[in-house]
Amino acid sequence: MARILVVDDDEQIVELFVHILSRDNRFEVKTAQTGYDAGVMTEQFKPDLMILDYMLPDINGNVVCQTVRQNPMLSGMKIIIVSGVINQSEIDGLLKAGADEFVKKPFDIEKLMEWVNALVD
Repeated sequence: MARILVVDDDEQIVELFVHILSRDNRFEVKTAQTGYDAGVMTEQFKPDLMILDYMLPDINGNVVCQTVRQNPMLSGMKIIIVSGVINQSEIDGLLKAGADEFVKKPFDIEKLMEWVNALVD
């Protein structure tokens, strides 16, 4: 079973991801609403995939990506960044920081699930 951590401060987005991912019995889903909580959950839960909002209340997605990528225990974890307000240079920076994919809000849920399936398989 693949472990997925959803990190977003928007409760509706978190609920949407949990609802969709939980219907698929191949996934175990946990959530966090801040970068700090994401760090704690990552250590405890050891997700295979993190779906990460770029703009969190405490830190941004770059910092989370860099922190994860510096931890050899998490080297296999995939990261999908989700954001609504962002430009191409920021996207490039996120990919350099260690994100595997970038998805713009509002997103097509089927397309996002294709990314999830591709990265988890």
